[in-house]
Amino acid sequence: MTTTTIERVQELLDAVLQDTTDEEARFKLRTAIQLLEAIEENHGQANEVLENLEIGAETRDRLADLGYLE
Repeated sequence: MTTTTIERVQELLDAVLQDTTDEEARFKLRTAIQLLEAIEENHGQANEVLENLEIGAETRDRLADLGYLE
């Protein structure tokens, strides 16, 4: 399985969070991680809608080429 951009950013933020002792910076990093989790969830829901949408084969292929569908 490949790592998504969101997952990679989360990994990087987690690594920095582990190395940081400044409480304000840690709060901001945890907030950023939570926002990424929300974005990832919304992205997953949007993908479900697109996958279940009745669209033509050409449109479906274009969306797959753009990375919106698998």
